[in-house]
Amino acid sequence: MESYSQCGQDLFVINLLNTNQGKFLDLGCYLPKKINNTFLLETKGWSGVSVDIIDYSEEWKCRNNPFINEDCFKIDFNSFLPKYYNTNIIDYLSLDMEKVGERYKLLEKILKSNYEFKIITIEHDSYLGNEYEINEKLPQREILKNNGYFLLCGDVSQEKHPTLFYEDWWVNEKYFDVNQLKSWYSDKLSCDKIFNKNSVDYIVNEESKNW
Repeated sequence: MESYSQCGQDLFVINLLNTNQGKFLDLGCYLPKKINNTFLLETKGWSGVSVDIIDYSEEWKCRNNPFINEDCFKIDFNSFLPKYYNTNIIDYLSLDMEKVGERYKLLEKILKSNYEFKIITIEHDSYLGNEYEINEKLPQREILKNNGYFLLCGDVSQEKHPTLFYEDWWVNEKYFDVNQLKSWYSDKLSCDKIFNKNSVDYIVNEESKNW
């Protein structure tokens, strides 16, 4: 299956949640198709909302689900999210901010809301050095584990940069029996190897490949 994500996050979600009625929340969404974690989900019938501080409203006309041009740190999620979701359980959270420490701070903020997620993919960019290890990866892992999430794929990298470990993929133990997901367990593997050992065809969309 063709992926529009940077390293197959969309395929990871689709293979773990076999549904065409899923709900996503994409914080720091970037462009509507290019290296986007939710476009493929939308084509499979998923719905949700995408948020970015940069205004991509014009580009977003190609998408069916709404784009919100807003600073995530200024959003009150308990009043914002009920406009788009009829339950406080959201299938997939994609989270990516730019500055060191921002991803953890936003993760902390959203976990304090009344909402929970079945799957979370979050960048930490620890390959960039100790500052990212201390201010992103380690506190992200602590708060997620304390909130009932299980690190299924740790330090994921891209096929073309297999030693640049930059992202973690989590599942909520309330909604998954992690013992049944043992084939997905990985640490410091590139996404193509993760998919290969789970017999998932991994093809990168040309637009997302050239970035």
